[in-house]
Amino acid sequence: MPSLSNLQLFILPHTESLSRSSTTSARIYFLSGPRLIAYLGNTHSLLTSTAATLSCGPALVPERVEQVVEDRKRATKRVEDTESELASLLSKEMLRSAGNGKDAPIVLHNHRIDDTSNALGFLSSISTALINEITSLFTPGSQYLIVLSSSPSTQTSSSTTVVMIFGTDEKKVKEVGDSLKSKLGVKGGGKGTKWSGKFTGVWKGAREGATVEEAIA
Repeated sequence: MPSLSNLQLFILPHTESLSRSSTTSARIYFLSGPRLIAYLGNTHSLLTSTAATLSCGPALVPERVEQVVEDRKRATKRVEDTESELASLLSKEMLRSAGNGKDAPIVLHNHRIDDTSNALGFLSSISTALINEITSLFTPGSQYLIVLSSSPSTQTSSSTTVVMIFGTDEKKVKEVGDSLKSKLGVKGGGKGTKWSGKFTGVWKGAREGATVEEAIA
């Protein structure tokens, strides 16, 4: 065609900027003819389906989507706040159960059953809470070596258990991590005083849990 006007009916789904040393240009994408009809039909179907899901008319879809996004942000914030509060309570209970004196090194392993999609993130929250508790309750410079693990409630041969190790001695943290790698096949690594990894299979306290206890003994 000699010009775009000869196409009569066309649509530009998007453009793509191209950077040049001497000028700035853009790549234009357009559809016309049968491809345009197919594109408009598919787009309309998606819009109608989305509107039905959101229980609104097509014209209100942008507004409803924005509302859903905002609601999700608020829900995520509530979950994060709740997890932080729960992590603080759990850390206090773990230290109470450990029964350490104020000057004794803190060495413990705690295993959780958790079906959350971000189990490692929650363990990280617990580790932060534990460090804060140790700092506030125990003698300054107190030594600790802690292993946290979390498995789903229903386990199969392909289930994943996450493991987190942290402590005041970088060398000991690495030694425990290397031990779990060799004895349990945990895949992971770390830097400094923190180490994390994943175990694939069925985690049992009398087997895998006992191996962790031996590693930190």
